[in-house]
Amino acid sequence: MPLTDLRVLVVEDDTFTRTTVCDALRFHGVTIVGDAGTASDAIAIAANDPPDVALLDLDLGGGPSGIDLARALRREHPGIGIVILTTYEDPRLVRKSYDTLPDDVIYLVKRELSDSDALPQALRTARERVGTVSPVSPRSVGAVGTTAGLTEVQIEVMRLVAEGHSNASIARERVVTEGAIEKLVHRTARQLGIASTSDQNLRVQITRAYLNLTGAPVRDEV
Repeated sequence: MPLTDLRVLVVEDDTFTRTTVCDALRFHGVTIVGDAGTASDAIAIAANDPPDVALLDLDLGGGPSGIDLARALRREHPGIGIVILTTYEDPRLVRKSYDTLPDDVIYLVKRELSDSDALPQALRTARERVGTVSPVSPRSVGAVGTTAGLTEVQIEVMRLVAEGHSNASIARERVVTEGAIEKLVHRTARQLGIASTSDQNLRVQITRAYLNLTGAPVRDEV
């Protein structure tokens, strides 16, 4: 399908980012059937004017996420292509229940896009391959990347460490011993490739890794 024939719905809760993405896609000849900042608005637009592809942000704020929206759109429009564009390397960094993506969803990490053509080409691929392979996503949870092999518990502990929780407070929240959390922290660090040395604080290094995986800026002094 040529890009000029592609009709896309863009869903992104940040207005500036949403406008920028829409303008960039229009530059490539893509038709924007609508843009939305919430899942409910996106569903209403798709019901009125079904797109070929939905381009979704993963984290849409406090309500339904991009994956929730992807599932809802697929229920109503089984032939719709879906691309999730996000700063998060693993959907479980947003919500721990995300162990799988819907079939044939392409999951793109923003900083890994090689050039301006990568996104429109991904949209075309998503439309052409719906129902033909399962999945086409290069980022299916646990398949590849830094977080491959990490359990949901490890992802959650990483988040709590990054938020400044002590091992004792994490243990109380998870109703386990402090020693169990300490072992889990060290095992997670090893899997992330973080060396335990006397001149580096392990928890700081885990925090840096977590922020990096979420796409947040990491300062040298963190």
